[in-house]
Amino acid sequence: MSLAPLFNPKKRKPDPKPAKVNLRIVIGIGLIVWGIIFLYVAIVEMWIKQVLPVYPLLITCFGLVIGVLLMLWEFIYRDKYYGHSSRKHRKR
Repeated sequence: MSLAPLFNPKKRKPDPKPAKVNLRIVIGIGLIVWGIIFLYVAIVEMWIKQVLPVYPLLITCFGLVIGVLLMLWEFIYRDKYYGHSSRKHRKR
């Protein structure tokens, strides 16, 4: 292993291409997990244990809200991070 790339940037290998990932699947799985946790906290903690868990409910609600916002972001900026147009735009 040579230390030359650390001192001379011209001797570095080119960066690998970024992996193409379908963010809808990743964000969707996250939303499902947050939804299951929310249902658990709401059903088990509130109805069965008769305790009002304010912070766990807030945390799970924020997780769901952030997931929905990320899904909206992904829908709007999908063309930008994929590098090509996957939706057909109307020509004016």
